[in-house]
Amino acid sequence: MENDLSVSIGRFDRANHNTTLSTNEWNRLLWFTAGDELVFVPAGSVFEEDKFAGDGWVLEFNQHFAVDYLERYPDLHNHALVSNTVRGQISMLLTEALRSEMNELAILLNHAQEKGQSKLYLQAYADLIFLNANQLYAKQNGSV
Repeated sequence: MENDLSVSIGRFDRANHNTTLSTNEWNRLLWFTAGDELVFVPAGSVFEEDKFAGDGWVLEFNQHFAVDYLERYPDLHNHALVSNTVRGQISMLLTEALRSEMNELAILLNHAQEKGQSKLYLQAYADLIFLNANQLYAKQNGSV
Protein backbone atom coordinates (compact mmCIF):
# COMPACT_ATOMS: atom_id res chain seq x y z
CA MET A 1 0.00 0.00 0.00
CA GLU A 2 1.38 3.39 -0.91
CA ASN A 3 1.85 5.96 1.84
CA ASP A 4 0.05 8.70 -0.09
CA LEU A 5 -3.17 6.67 -0.33
CA SER A 6 -5.49 6.92 2.64
CA VAL A 7 -7.67 3.97 1.54
CA SER A 8 -7.04 0.67 -0.21
CA ILE A 9 -8.98 -2.51 -0.90
CA GLY A 10 -7.75 -5.96 -1.69
CA ARG A 11 -8.73 -9.60 -1.64
CA PHE A 12 -8.47 -11.38 1.68
CA ASP A 13 -7.33 -14.96 1.62
CA ARG A 14 -5.94 -16.12 4.93
CA ALA A 15 -3.44 -18.40 3.22
CA ASN A 16 -1.99 -15.52 1.18
CA HIS A 17 -2.66 -12.54 3.43
CA ASN A 18 0.26 -10.24 4.20
CA THR A 19 0.52 -10.13 7.98
CA THR A 20 3.33 -7.56 7.95
CA LEU A 21 1.03 -4.54 7.54
CA SER A 22 1.04 -2.37 10.61
CA THR A 23 -2.15 -2.52 12.66
CA ASN A 24 -1.00 0.67 14.39
CA GLU A 25 -1.63 2.84 11.32
CA TRP A 26 -4.38 1.11 9.35
CA ASN A 27 -8.00 0.37 10.27
CA ARG A 28 -9.41 -2.72 8.58
CA LEU A 29 -12.90 -3.70 7.52
CA LEU A 30 -13.16 -7.35 6.43
CA TRP A 31 -15.91 -9.53 5.07
CA PHE A 32 -16.09 -12.78 3.19
CA THR A 33 -17.73 -13.22 -0.19
CA ALA A 34 -19.85 -16.09 1.10
CA GLY A 35 -19.94 -15.36 4.83
CA ASP A 36 -22.27 -13.66 7.26
CA GLU A 37 -19.72 -11.69 9.26
CA LEU A 38 -18.37 -8.18 8.86
CA VAL A 39 -15.34 -7.40 11.03
CA PHE A 40 -13.90 -4.02 11.93
CA VAL A 41 -10.36 -3.88 13.33
CA PRO A 42 -9.46 -0.36 14.45
CA ALA A 43 -5.88 0.88 14.21
CA GLY A 44 -3.84 -0.14 17.21
CA SER A 45 -5.91 -3.30 17.81
CA VAL A 46 -4.66 -6.82 17.56
CA PHE A 47 -5.83 -8.41 14.34
CA GLU A 48 -6.76 -12.00 15.18
CA GLU A 49 -6.23 -13.31 11.67
CA ASP A 50 -6.31 -16.99 12.66
CA LYS A 51 -10.05 -16.69 13.36
CA PHE A 52 -10.78 -16.04 9.69
CA ALA A 53 -10.75 -18.34 6.72
CA GLY A 54 -12.02 -17.98 3.20
CA ASP A 55 -12.08 -15.59 0.31
CA GLY A 56 -13.19 -12.06 0.93
CA TRP A 57 -12.30 -8.40 1.00
CA VAL A 58 -10.29 -6.17 3.27
CA LEU A 59 -10.74 -2.40 3.17
CA GLU A 60 -7.82 -0.63 4.83
CA PHE A 61 -7.82 3.05 5.67
CA ASN A 62 -5.70 5.34 7.77
CA GLN A 63 -6.55 8.18 10.14
CA HIS A 64 -6.56 10.71 7.30
CA PHE A 65 -9.46 8.88 5.62
CA ALA A 66 -11.27 8.58 8.97
CA VAL A 67 -10.99 12.32 9.70
CA ASP A 68 -12.14 13.24 6.19
CA TYR A 69 -14.99 10.73 6.47
CA LEU A 70 -16.17 12.29 9.76
CA GLU A 71 -16.25 15.70 8.10
CA ARG A 72 -18.30 14.36 5.18
CA TYR A 73 -20.76 12.41 7.37
CA PRO A 74 -21.09 14.08 10.80
CA ASP A 75 -24.22 12.21 11.99
CA LEU A 76 -23.48 9.89 14.91
CA HIS A 77 -24.84 6.75 13.21
CA ASN A 78 -22.56 7.41 10.23
CA HIS A 79 -19.36 7.29 12.25
CA ALA A 80 -20.08 4.83 15.03
CA LEU A 81 -17.13 2.61 14.11
CA VAL A 82 -14.57 5.40 14.21
CA SER A 83 -15.86 6.90 17.44
CA ASN A 84 -13.56 7.08 20.42
CA THR A 85 -15.64 4.46 22.25
CA VAL A 86 -14.76 1.60 19.89
CA ARG A 87 -11.83 -0.47 21.14
CA GLY A 88 -10.73 -3.78 19.74
CA GLN A 89 -12.06 -5.99 17.01
CA ILE A 90 -15.82 -5.81 16.33
CA SER A 91 -17.90 -8.47 14.56
CA MET A 92 -21.29 -7.78 13.01
CA LEU A 93 -23.86 -10.05 11.38
CA LEU A 94 -23.99 -9.43 7.66
CA THR A 95 -27.20 -10.09 5.73
CA GLU A 96 -27.05 -11.71 2.31
CA ALA A 97 -28.33 -8.52 0.64
CA LEU A 98 -25.80 -6.30 2.36
CA ARG A 99 -22.96 -8.75 1.70
CA SER A 100 -23.89 -8.72 -1.99
CA GLU A 101 -23.91 -4.92 -2.08
CA MET A 102 -20.57 -4.74 -0.24
CA ASN A 103 -19.04 -7.25 -2.67
CA GLU A 104 -20.23 -5.20 -5.65
CA LEU A 105 -18.83 -1.99 -4.16
CA ALA A 106 -15.55 -3.74 -3.39
CA ILE A 107 -15.25 -4.87 -7.00
CA LEU A 108 -15.85 -1.30 -8.19
CA LEU A 109 -13.36 0.14 -5.71
CA ASN A 110 -10.77 -2.49 -6.58
CA HIS A 111 -11.22 -1.80 -10.30
CA ALA A 112 -10.87 1.97 -9.78
CA GLN A 113 -7.77 1.39 -7.67
CA GLU A 114 -6.18 -0.89 -10.29
CA LYS A 115 -6.93 1.63 -13.06
CA GLY A 116 -5.28 4.42 -11.09
CA GLN A 117 -8.46 6.45 -10.79
CA SER A 118 -8.33 9.65 -8.76
CA LYS A 119 -8.72 9.63 -5.00
CA LEU A 120 -12.24 11.03 -5.46
CA TYR A 121 -13.35 7.77 -7.13
CA LEU A 122 -11.68 5.69 -4.45
CA GLN A 123 -13.20 7.86 -1.74
CA ALA A 124 -16.73 7.57 -3.14
CA TYR A 125 -16.70 3.77 -3.23
CA ALA A 126 -14.92 3.51 0.12
CA ASP A 127 -17.45 5.90 1.65
CA LEU A 128 -20.35 3.73 0.48
CA ILE A 129 -18.74 0.61 1.92
CA PHE A 130 -18.00 2.34 5.21
CA LEU A 131 -21.45 3.95 5.40
CA ASN A 132 -22.97 0.48 5.09
CA ALA A 133 -20.72 -0.83 7.85
CA ASN A 134 -21.54 2.09 10.15
CA GLN A 135 -25.26 1.75 9.53
CA LEU A 136 -25.06 -1.97 10.31
CA TYR A 137 -23.09 -1.35 13.50
CA ALA A 138 -25.45 1.42 14.63
CA LYS A 139 -28.50 -0.75 13.91
CA GLN A 140 -27.11 -3.78 15.73
CA ASN A 141 -26.17 -1.64 18.73
CA GLY A 142 -29.45 0.29 18.92
CA SER A 143 -28.01 3.64 17.79
CA VAL A 144 -30.47 4.07 14.89
